[in-house]
Amino acid sequence: MQNVAERYFLRLIFGLWLLAALAIASLSQDAIAAWKVGDPDDQMRLLQVRDWVAGQSWWDITQYRMNAPQGGDMHWSRLVDVPLGILIIMLRPLLGQGMAEQAAASILPLLTLAAALFLYALGARRLFGAWVALVASALILTIMPFTTQMMPMRIDHHGWQLVCFATALWALFDRHGSAWSALVLGLSCALWIEISVEGLPFAAIFLGVSALGWIFPTLRPVPARNSQFPVAVTSTALGAFLFYSATESWFEPNHCDALSPVHVAALGAITAVIVAGNMMARKWPACQSVNARLGLCAIAGAIGLGMLMAIAPACAGDAFASLDPLVRAYWFDRTPEGLPLWALSTDLVVLPLAYVGAGCIALIGMSFYNKRLPAPDMIRLILLFFGTIVVGAFVSRTMVYAMITANLFLATLLVETFMAADKRKTMLGRMGLRVTAMLLAMPSLWVPIVISKAAAKEAKAGPASPIFGEDFVAKVRACQKSSAAISLDQLPKSNVMAGLDSNPAILQFTHHDVVASGHHRNQVAMADVIRTFTATPNQAARIIDKRDIDFVVVCDGSYELAAYAQQAPDGMLAQLRAGNVPDWLERKPDIGPFQIFEVDRTLLAAETQPS
Repeated sequence: MQNVAERYFLRLIFGLWLLAALAIASLSQDAIAAWKVGDPDDQMRLLQVRDWVAGQSWWDITQYRMNAPQGGDMHWSRLVDVPLGILIIMLRPLLGQGMAEQAAASILPLLTLAAALFLYALGARRLFGAWVALVASALILTIMPFTTQMMPMRIDHHGWQLVCFATALWALFDRHGSAWSALVLGLSCALWIEISVEGLPFAAIFLGVSALGWIFPTLRPVPARNSQFPVAVTSTALGAFLFYSATESWFEPNHCDALSPVHVAALGAITAVIVAGNMMARKWPACQSVNARLGLCAIAGAIGLGMLMAIAPACAGDAFASLDPLVRAYWFDRTPEGLPLWALSTDLVVLPLAYVGAGCIALIGMSFYNKRLPAPDMIRLILLFFGTIVVGAFVSRTMVYAMITANLFLATLLVETFMAADKRKTMLGRMGLRVTAMLLAMPSLWVPIVISKAAAKEAKAGPASPIFGEDFVAKVRACQKSSAAISLDQLPKSNVMAGLDSNPAILQFTHHDVVASGHHRNQVAMADVIRTFTATPNQAARIIDKRDIDFVVVCDGSYELAAYAQQAPDGMLAQLRAGNVPDWLERKPDIGPFQIFEVDRTLLAAETQPS
């Protein structure tokens, strides 16, 4: 079996991806047909690419139809725009602009899945052999936080982050300790940081694990070669410099939410110390000792952190620390993926914890039954696993990396258990062992059932919430349909005040301008949107006047607006829903699921005049 898996490995992985892609495309056909992009982030990514393809400067990622007149400042890397833009440009002569965007948004995520799956499989094969790698590749497709990031219409950067993780995993566990793998490791870390600064702690974990082989001889995959870490850290710093130079201006201020000059400078300082120490070690053997290299890494880390603290101390802590309290309360704190695990509801915590728990059980089993993995690789893999758990605990969406690392242990345990089951004398014993192993290896298949049953029990125990009942969910579906947003295009071109979550769809499907979307660099505009709906009508009038708004657009099927109405019962949104429309707003006929209120400029001017 192992020989067959090794011989046909790439073809089997390709076949696995092809089956998965066909299944995913089939499940996504309604979303593809309805042109329903994954979420507001995916819509904003499409708009960024659309503007670039239409001629907006490569160096300018401002969304000019938002936050007039200066536009909305986005913080996303242009690098992720490139593959989507190329596909659109290639398909446009055949399909036209609209269809080309739709086709590209359908195809690209599946190609991203192919890249992530192949690289993950190659990394697993390096560690455990071809047969376990095939099983791990099949199992990873059942991890919903992994697969859903690469469904058709999911064109944001999260899929590419998974590709970077898989690439770094493959490069880290090169048992030959080659400079080529070290180069790939460093460049994948640099690309990850450029795509999202969220990758910085993971780059630190990968480089830290790589450093162990440079510091401790017993942890080297190949004792005779110990230059992998200096090459990896050098390529990370050089890659960060090149990627930043290719996408950003060096005269921009330091932002903590994206790769900035201060990050590049800190990486450069760390690299200079490590490279200098490595060169000294060639001349003076005493510098090759464990203590010398450990001290050198400590000095490099202290210098890098000190530079960060001296130039941009905010970047050494929480990037959202300076967020407007109102924006934090109404937007950031209701976005689960960015919150720590302990701030989430139980139903969102169960799946990642189930994977971590199952991974720990599998890890213990591996220590007893799997003797083929060398001790250095086992130690480095364990450190990688627990490192990803720690980071994921603080930013819940990044728990997916701990889950797909745990998947390596689960695949190994599954293969070992099936082999051990063959030695059982009874059919019941063999089947019981195999079923137990399969349930342990695939928490994504049974955790949702547990959650749904628990939710059903809670629903029977108490009355259903009047806000988020079945009627409300039906309204949510109506509001999120692309056809609903398209219908707003019948209004004359206007500056629209609508919810943060609705505005990306309005930008995508209409010619209107909006105030803000849920992207934190525009927190002043975001706060104006929130205050408009939660403040008194008189206070809202001042914002409407300042923002030169033509129409206020609301939809009953919005979790965001429901939160505004619930938490600010005297606010303007709650008043509108109660039928208390201020004089300066005129109710117009509904358009689809949207309620339309036109601003009367004359009455608004009278309302906002100082008394």
